[in-house]
Amino acid sequence: MKLLLPLAATALAGCMATVPGAPPVVVECQMPTQSVRAGPALVGETYGMKMTPLPVNSVLFGSQATAQAMAVQSLFAERSQTDTVQVTARFVSCLDRPSSVRVRTSFLRASTAPAEAPTAWKTVYLEPRATAVYSELSTVQDVASYLIEVAQ
Repeated sequence: MKLLLPLAATALAGCMATVPGAPPVVVECQMPTQSVRAGPALVGETYGMKMTPLPVNSVLFGSQATAQAMAVQSLFAERSQTDTVQVTARFVSCLDRPSSVRVRTSFLRASTAPAEAPTAWKTVYLEPRATAVYSELSTVQDVASYLIEVAQ
């Protein structure tokens, strides 16, 4: 029991800590400032809103409220015996009540193009101040990175 208390305190510390220089956990969008695009129709231009970059091999939260309700304790990615990729995330609930989130994974090629369609949304149940594990396996071998999305 004495060993579990320091481990729980360490895991829950992630609920309060922010890492300086870490990428944002929620995508930020900005309205475009220019309404007319220059050049021919096939010029590579940004369309619509601009957004912050999405870091690969990470967890992206759908809202600030979701990001504040849980912490990512650890991420794992490894090749299976068939050379597909299995990703696993261990989450820690920062709430004093049970909750649930929806989670899915996008597996990406080296070019960051999709290697396959995003996985189906899975519900992950989080008990108060406890951990929960999410795991997903790619169906193709041509995977270089991943992005795990978490939504309410």
